[in-house]
Amino acid sequence: MNKFSKTLPLLTAGLLTGSLLLSGCSTKSPEQASAPSAEQQDTTQAASLQINDPWAKAADKGMSAAFGTLRNTGQQPVELVKVTEEQHRSPVQLHEMTGSGTEMTMKEHQGPVEIKPGAEVELVPGGMHFMYMDLAKPLVASETSTLTLHFADGSSKAVDFPIRNYSGAKERYEDHAGMEDKHGNGEHGGH
Repeated sequence: MNKFSKTLPLLTAGLLTGSLLLSGCSTKSPEQASAPSAEQQDTTQAASLQINDPWAKAADKGMSAAFGTLRNTGQQPVELVKVTEEQHRSPVQLHEMTGSGTEMTMKEHQGPVEIKPGAEVELVPGGMHFMYMDLAKPLVASETSTLTLHFADGSSKAVDFPIRNYSGAKERYEDHAGMEDKHGNGEHGGH
């Protein structure tokens, strides 16, 4: 028996062991294969929406509003379909302003709000905003109000809106759905 015939079995065993170790490292376990990746988890519309500078206007009763900047950080459009609030037990609507100057009026936005990838929608006094329609509890300055934003894909996101005092714009409602009768002369104390 020569030297070569003695080392060949050892060399073969070493190669087989190495290939088994490498193949074991490259396969995923069943748990790993079925777990969604971080990229897949971030594909909901709620995960794609970033809210900057959220805040709500303090109010004792009646109506008030919430503001901020909605930014789509994802690769697909985001469609905001509804906003809810539980803590102050108020229905919330998305409102938009029409007209200009002293003739500005507000009305409920119809349909979803679409935010294209990389785009923003600003919620500002005198412009589009979330409207608390009938507060059962006051919005107190220095507290927060949590609004839940609901999206077309069924996802949702709870966002804290810090409450602060604001004595800005005094918009009027359009004469629709009896709002002027319900809330006085059409003004809602500004927001």
